[in-house]
Amino acid sequence: MRPKKHLGQHFLTAPAYAVKIAEAISLGSGEQVLEIGPGHGALSQHLKRRIPKFHLVEVDEDAIGRLRQKLGAGEYVIHCEDVLQFDYAKAGFPVHVVGNLPYNIGALIIKKTLLYSPAVLSCTFMVQKEVAQRIVSGPHSKANGFLSVFCQFFGKVKLLFHVPPGAFFPPPNVDSSVFQVIVDQDVEQKLPRDQWQEFFKFVDAGFSMRRKQLAKVLSMRLGMAKDVYGTELEKIGAGEAARAEDLDVNLWLGLFRRVR
Repeated sequence: MRPKKHLGQHFLTAPAYAVKIAEAISLGSGEQVLEIGPGHGALSQHLKRRIPKFHLVEVDEDAIGRLRQKLGAGEYVIHCEDVLQFDYAKAGFPVHVVGNLPYNIGALIIKKTLLYSPAVLSCTFMVQKEVAQRIVSGPHSKANGFLSVFCQFFGKVKLLFHVPPGAFFPPPNVDSSVFQVIVDQDVEQKLPRDQWQEFFKFVDAGFSMRRKQLAKVLSMRLGMAKDVYGTELEKIGAGEAARAEDLDVNLWLGLFRRVR
């Protein structure tokens, strides 16, 4: 099956990496699994061996026949839909989500998936190496950014392993990495769900001018005097001269609660 460039398709062809991804999912009784973008089934066949009854969502109609042929008979369910429009409830909750994500929409899929938390128990995704490194990055790092804070808000993030270009057809121009988020089941106690979008907009505003001090950036973007933000940054222990990259998710939450 020829990869379609407009869908960002790079098919995983190295079985060893597919096995490692399938085995990384810690599945409990009554929990479901949803695979995003199975393509020609390199990962799917190993998921089927572990979890005979699971769901797959694939936008490419041409891939469905090939996928069914490779998987054979079984209790799995294939949804031919765009994942960005797909309702994860069709796979059943609670659910673990896994997949080799297209580079061009990977961040959108990550955000959509984690916003289902805590009904989504975990996500195990292969993405561009640079993106995975940003996701697991901590404070005081140039890699620390919005996606770092976003993912770490939902739970424990872990970089599992790297995957070279030669493991795909066609080989991408960059290395890939597999990361995992284990979702905190008390995430709604950390911050009420009706405040999530407001919090993420707050963080996004803070990272909009990374080189400037955060107090100045927030004052410019959201209003209120710079000195007010500086005072609150000092109170939470970040320091009034802190930049956005200096804060971890807990400091972001502390600052948001104080100035909201």
